[in-house]
Amino acid sequence: MTDLDLPFPDNSLAPHEEQRFQALEQTVEGGLRDFQRTGQALAEIRDNHLFRETHADFETYLHDRWGFNLRQADRIIDAAVVARQLEPLGIQPRHERQASTFKPAVKIIGALEPEQQRLISRLVEERRGAGSDVPPWEDAAAPELKIMANVVQKLTPEKTVYHPESGDEVELGTLSPAQRYEVVREHVVQKAQAYHEKQAARAQQPPRERVNWADWFIAYAAEHLDSEQQLELVIEQGEGGPPRAVARVMSKVTGEVLAQGEPSDDLKRAVMTLRGAVSG
Repeated sequence: MTDLDLPFPDNSLAPHEEQRFQALEQTVEGGLRDFQRTGQALAEIRDNHLFRETHADFETYLHDRWGFNLRQADRIIDAAVVARQLEPLGIQPRHERQASTFKPAVKIIGALEPEQQRLISRLVEERRGAGSDVPPWEDAAAPELKIMANVVQKLTPEKTVYHPESGDEVELGTLSPAQRYEVVREHVVQKAQAYHEKQAARAQQPPRERVNWADWFIAYAAEHLDSEQQLELVIEQGEGGPPRAVARVMSKVTGEVLAQGEPSDDLKRAVMTLRGAVSG
């Protein structure tokens, strides 16, 4: 069969493709502010090569027809995918940039079974109804969503739990749907509370002192060594192993080691262990 025998030339669009292409371009043209509809339309144009009659590749089509580059298109398409995947949870990103911050949430949800996703959806809806300042999916790491997912993944039907009414130990699968949800919800609440308490305790801790090891080395020599002492940072061949760094304070008169850090394969660690030794 030759090209002349084909119903359409290689790069031409069939009537239904042409009709769909025009509809998709109208979506893009009329909805550039609607990233979800625009992203879905661009993805379909790209995936089905609906630009092929006029352009050799998608990137050239984007530049000539819409005035933006492939990276911009990919960003819009990715944002649309994120928004579509979050629809079952009732989560609606307001704009493209916000959708991009929800990617961790999408990754978490995508790893769950449909039934587990439905449980998460109910938990999220309840969380939203509580009027929280920051919904669990809007944090960059989506920690509360991770907690929800971890709980529903671990609470399998054969998992032993406490009956929400009697307190007896039973298998989760023996409970009614309402009772199972109550058990899951209670586990999520406890885990989330423990997480926030840990974060609050961490926030109360004083910031760790940041020390530039090289600056400390020189400053210590200037402030604490007398004319009969010297500060050394040497590299020694380990016994049957790689070279090791050692930081130490030496007597120039007797050669005695006055203070020494732990040998290490890292210069910074060698100096900082000496710092700990001389500071007591």
